[in-house]
Amino acid sequence: MTADKAIAVLLIEDNLGDSRLIEIHLAEQTGYLFRVTVRPTLDEGLRTLGEGGIDVVLLDLSLPDSQGLETLRVVLEQAGETPVVVLSGLDDVALTVRAVQNGAQDYLVKGRGDGEVIRRAILHAIERQRFRSQLLMAEAVFNHTGTGMMVTDANGMVTRVNPAFLDVTGFTESEVVGRTAWVLSSDLHDPSFHQDMRRHLDQTGTWEGEVWSRRRDGSIHPEWLRVNAVQGPTGTILGYVTIFSDLTFRARAEEDLVRQATTDALTGLPNRALFGRLLASGVQRALRYDRLLGLLFIDLDGFKAVNDRFGHEAGDDVLREVARRLRRAVRLSDEVARLGGDEFTVLLSEVRGLEDAEMVAAKVVQALGAPFMVLGERVPLSASVGIATVPTHGADAEQLLRAADEAMYAAKKAGKNRYTFARRAGL
Repeated sequence: MTADKAIAVLLIEDNLGDSRLIEIHLAEQTGYLFRVTVRPTLDEGLRTLGEGGIDVVLLDLSLPDSQGLETLRVVLEQAGETPVVVLSGLDDVALTVRAVQNGAQDYLVKGRGDGEVIRRAILHAIERQRFRSQLLMAEAVFNHTGTGMMVTDANGMVTRVNPAFLDVTGFTESEVVGRTAWVLSSDLHDPSFHQDMRRHLDQTGTWEGEVWSRRRDGSIHPEWLRVNAVQGPTGTILGYVTIFSDLTFRARAEEDLVRQATTDALTGLPNRALFGRLLASGVQRALRYDRLLGLLFIDLDGFKAVNDRFGHEAGDDVLREVARRLRRAVRLSDEVARLGGDEFTVLLSEVRGLEDAEMVAAKVVQALGAPFMVLGERVPLSASVGIATVPTHGADAEQLLRAADEAMYAAKKAGKNRYTFARRAGL
């Protein structure tokens, strides 16, 4: 509110002495001009408020035609975006706090403040209401825009996502908030890509470009990403706002080609070609950043008998069910792929030790050990799982895959329906 424009104050107060004192306080020489309109009843105050042109309402909660918080409720309904400051003749903290909780911008105890207190309360109420309106508008844009938005703190931890983000990615809010933004990473970009992105973001405060992201169901899609740093008054980075523009429709032909080249047509999982890229980039990243990477090699026990007895279509149904069970059994950060036939792999990118890999392997054995319904008949199957990790069981993608494969065969020889760790590299 500028000092050269009179601030229109509607004072709804039935006590002539109190209203006169407030008028005198607001008429004192300051940098602001106040034009006060006094109304002694709620009904008269509402009529004046409905005529418009009011910047702030000073409201007595005890009026001849209304009492207490009900008075505030009625005025707030009429006031819309006009801020309301409550006047109380009682030093009742509980009542005034409830008034603020119910929508008043501030409260004043009559007779306990000079002109400066009243003027400051009015000005602060107007600014708070303006700021609140801006926040509500920003919140509406955030929630109703068709563009996905994600907010992270300075460390890349997700603090908020909007509904459009959830629609595009398939994640729920609880699966994303509180985790790092890497949950969306498709692993199709090599480490240098992310390093260049971070370097440019640190230098300029923004980054924009096309990326491949991963939806919750494991599918990969192209997005146009814009990341903006949010700075505090001193220039400190408070966090980042990321805007996602889904390129699915613009790049449908390109995505179809990628899908055909990288996705198993039967199960929808990444195929051998895509798995090879994921494994190679995962091993490279694990070695570079001294992290642990795990690999499960899975082969079904008894699947050939299902094909021979029930036919290939029934066998395909079983493989699709295997894919579904695997996705449910592993963690959100794990990548499930089908290499072909009844061979599957799980890439474990977030393991802290061998016990983490063992835990996932145990869940896989349990999930695939439950009977399958084949043409209305319960058919028992099981899985043999080999476990290998970088760098314990191999120093490159080929060694790791071979070690996991050999461990899987060891599990079969040991009686099937179990998991086995690979031998340490060099033994």
